[in-house]
Amino acid sequence: MKKTLFGLIYMSSYKIQLNIVDLKDLTVIEQLDSPSFLQADSKSQVFEQDMDKICDAIEGFKEKLAEYQIKDFKFYGNEQLIDEMSASFIADQIKVRTGWKIEWLNGGQIVYAKVLSGMKSQAEVNDDGKDHATYLLSLGSAMINLSLFKNNKFESSWSLALGPREIQEINEITNETPNDPIYVINDYLGAKIGHLARQIKNNSRAAVIIQHADALNNTYLKKENSANQITHEEFQYFYDQLIQMSLNDIMQNYDLEPAVAEHVIPNAISIKQFLSLLNIGTIYITDMSVVTGLLMLEKRGKDTDIMMTSAQNMARRYLVDLHHANAVRKFALHIFDRLRKVHLLPKSARELLGWAATVDDIGSFVNQARRYEQSADFIEANELIGMSDRENEIVSEICRYQTIDDGDGSAPNIGGHHYRHLNPDVQLTVAKLSAILRIATALDASHKQKIKKIVISLKKNNELVIRAKTNADITLERWSFNKRVKLFEDVFGIKVVLKQEGMNRQWVVHF
Repeated sequence: MKKTLFGLIYMSSYKIQLNIVDLKDLTVIEQLDSPSFLQADSKSQVFEQDMDKICDAIEGFKEKLAEYQIKDFKFYGNEQLIDEMSASFIADQIKVRTGWKIEWLNGGQIVYAKVLSGMKSQAEVNDDGKDHATYLLSLGSAMINLSLFKNNKFESSWSLALGPREIQEINEITNETPNDPIYVINDYLGAKIGHLARQIKNNSRAAVIIQHADALNNTYLKKENSANQITHEEFQYFYDQLIQMSLNDIMQNYDLEPAVAEHVIPNAISIKQFLSLLNIGTIYITDMSVVTGLLMLEKRGKDTDIMMTSAQNMARRYLVDLHHANAVRKFALHIFDRLRKVHLLPKSARELLGWAATVDDIGSFVNQARRYEQSADFIEANELIGMSDRENEIVSEICRYQTIDDGDGSAPNIGGHHYRHLNPDVQLTVAKLSAILRIATALDASHKQKIKKIVISLKKNNELVIRAKTNADITLERWSFNKRVKLFEDVFGIKVVLKQEGMNRQWVVHF
């Protein structure tokens, strides 16, 4: 029988944990935790002050993996609470001291793992065969994430920054004043959640699955279940008891470490406010977590539908013309597929091209004149769900290089100063995908989808022929194509010919 045992190591802001898992059914065989980490006062101190704990735990994990004869494992770390430089230093220290390489997960990847675990949670609780609108409320160390599912499919996601440092600062303020800390935290969270209220459409009496609510789980979650329903009355009783407790009481009553216990009251207040905001019908709690999502990713690979939905949501939020974006994406992917032997890029690059085509115009919301650069800067600062830092960089730079130089030297150019400072391993990918997207964008320059279909053929004389099937006047598309085609010809060394073919006429334009 084929062995399906797998080791997953996940380092959160609280601890580092090893899960020995049977990937066949995602059953956790054994779980090992390090001692709890100290809670840092600054980003530069997160993990840094716990290096001995981390490295000692890793050495113990090595022995456990050897005991199970597991050679297949992954080591992930939550990067949300540290900066890029600290992440590099910590990764190097771990590598030097243990020989293990850590893969850092950014905020978008953490959300993606939570969404995957939310989908599995839904399968556990929706056993009546009916279609439901279901929210996943995930309470994390750096953010609160809310995701919406309809008909068991991911629809949207929203995030609120709420980390240990903010909670600590609020506690310090209330310790120095006569103000009730519950009142202050309520106000603080209410302001943040109120901002979301303007974005969330009404899904009256929807269900909610609450994730990472340790104290709530320790009170109501049955040991034999990974998810369980609770009533509104049970939550209210839990809440009323909780807000009267000291930190020591919380630790003892719910069997929690200090680092987890100090988040219990803010998390409970958040849950209460979200229940009210969303007009929730049914409440579920679950112990499925980021780790669950990472295991699903390991077993099934990436769910690109979730990632595309997220990209489309971002585009929609910033008023992108999605009819245009979809047309450009269709053309770009067709060109990519027909030129596999020319560009020699992996299949993963195709997905990056599709996402870039979807979001490349979001910058128009801020500045029409420099929209592509604005799009790049926005994507760079706001990770797309499920994308690594490298993937996010590629997508943002593809968008940046959609800007056409009008002769004033202001546009960023492939080969220019900015491009030369990109990581060498992404430069060629950015250049090739940018070139493809440029000519795909030109084919719908009017935003009217005049061209319904294109046919691509590469001739023996190294000439690329693009046949546009339409009877419409595509003068604007031809003009835009003329301006945008040079990068493609420079990058690939191929002459491009655009032909229009319709029922009533045929003509050719050479560039």
